[in-house]
Amino acid sequence: MKLATLGTLVVALALGAAPAGAQQPAGPTSVEGSRVFGTISTTSPGTIVVTGRDGKPVTVKTTAGTKIVGRSQGSVTQIAVGDAVRVVADEAQDGTLTATEVQDVPASVGLPSHGRGGTRQTQDGKTLVSGTVAQVRAGALSIASPDGGATTVTVPPAARIERITTLPSSSLAVGARVLVQGTPNQDGTVNALVVTVDGPAARQP
Repeated sequence: MKLATLGTLVVALALGAAPAGAQQPAGPTSVEGSRVFGTISTTSPGTIVVTGRDGKPVTVKTTAGTKIVGRSQGSVTQIAVGDAVRVVADEAQDGTLTATEVQDVPASVGLPSHGRGGTRQTQDGKTLVSGTVAQVRAGALSIASPDGGATTVTVPPAARIERITTLPSSSLAVGARVLVQGTPNQDGTVNALVVTVDGPAARQP
């Protein structure tokens, strides 16, 4: 299974998953701590079974508090103060940052936050900036990090903007590819906190 480049950042912003540019394993069901990757094979009220290419099923329990989210193409004009963002940017010699990709998680989506944020370099030489939007002005964002610092990033028209949206529970259908984050139980099941749906069901207009 392949989740889109920024798609894995839905939970990265909230729960500390993979950085921008990373891809999740494409093969078997992957249970990494509290993360599960795979395709929904069966559903029942309050439960989905996620199965990978190896055929190993993992039972995932959902509740009314489980956040179900997907992705849609957005624009910089939709980004608001208080949103959580993660930006992949190029750094010029003078230190200015220009975004190539932005993932926007509106505050209204209500994803839990672990307080991660700041600026760092990726393995491919990009600069990754994550945090909370403190200011929006023409073509630029000021992004605050938990330590109180702020970073300004220019967002040109060519930058890819991906917006996270809340989905209905009906999106958890057989055949949907999902990334689940939650808490593991002793019996091998997982209590889902956030389910990211990949594919057509996740892409809202």
